Amino acid sequence: METNAKGHQDILIAAKTASPRRARSAEAKDHVRQALIDAGRHLLLAKPSEPISLRGIARHAGYSSGVVYRYFADRDSLFLAIRDSELANFADKLEMEFATYDDVEKRLFAVAGRAFDFSRGQIAAFGMNSLFLFWFDTAGTQNGAPIRDTAPAAARIHAFFEQAVRSVMAPGSQRDSNIQSAVGALMASISGAVLLPRGSDHDDFPDGRIVLRDTVEALICRWQAM
Repeated sequence: METNAKGHQDILIAAKTASPRRARSAEAKDHVRQALIDAGRHLLLAKPSEPISLRGIARHAGYSSGVVYRYFADRDSLFLAIRDSELANFADKLEMEFATYDDVEKRLFAVAGRAFDFSRGQIAAFGMNSLFLFWFDTAGTQNGAPIRDTAPAAARIHAFFEQAVRSVMAPGSQRDSNIQSAVGALMASISGAVLLPRGSDHDDFPDGRIVLRDTVEALICRWQAM
């Protein structure tokens, strides 16, 4: 009995000492992965004349070229991780600010305005609108199924849009189909305002923020009249 008890105690001690080693290993992997994401982001912001390679990103992060392939299958998967990291940072900012608005219309305008600023900043920094970036092939499907944005941060941002839209809609119009159509209209308004040119040979346009505000005001009127 004494031996068994001691043996049991030894097992418990071994288990306690093994857990921190596993945790540290997981932390180390997360640290390396984030370092590669940060390095890739930094190189993209620098707008190099040469195409960015995984080896160049690994070298910039201070790792050998073989390390990067343990975390990312190819350059696209690393760029997607950079995009998801940008979305997560934006979702965190939305979450902090969302609760500060008691007025539902002001909250909706704030959400649209923040999304506009984020999208314009992403285009200026990376040449792409990360907020509305979906990874389609030429047919828009993969193995016959539509490609969907599966990033957790994208789901969080969509939830903020939905909550902001739902709060200004007339109670009788809040069917799921109406909500999703309304959220789509809001997202299209933001994306369109971001891409609106400043002017052309035929006419000059106001700043996209002004156009977005006018569009959101019109959407609110429609939603409340439904």
